Amino acid sequence: MATPDPVPAWCSWLSEADLAVDSGQSLNDLGDTRRAHRLIEEGQILLPPSRDKTRGVFLAYGARTHLDLKEPDLAAAAATQSLELAHRIGAPRCVELVRDLVPRFKTFRDAEGVPELLAKAAA
Repeated sequence: MATPDPVPAWCSWLSEADLAVDSGQSLNDLGDTRRAHRLIEEGQILLPPSRDKTRGVFLAYGARTHLDLKEPDLAAAAATQSLELAHRIGAPRCVELVRDLVPRFKTFRDAEGVPELLAKAAA
């Protein structure tokens, strides 16, 4: 069995979790939302607990793919989790990622969790 080439030093920071989520984001941008969402979820699972800021970003990305899949309740849950984590650890980028999704949530005001998310995002 062939072994892969060693990871170049310039990208040694890139973990399997990062690669899965970044690939998922790219696929989502290309319209392959279901496959994108699976990769983003995989990246979240692979992410170690010590990387909470990254977890907040991944959750916001997951919320975006849920919105693209017309799953506003799941999107609201992921976005709320991202927002709460961001506030707890002081991660303004995560807050902005969620706030950028707010206009899309407004079309789903009656979906479970959306009113609560909109209130938290406005605070």
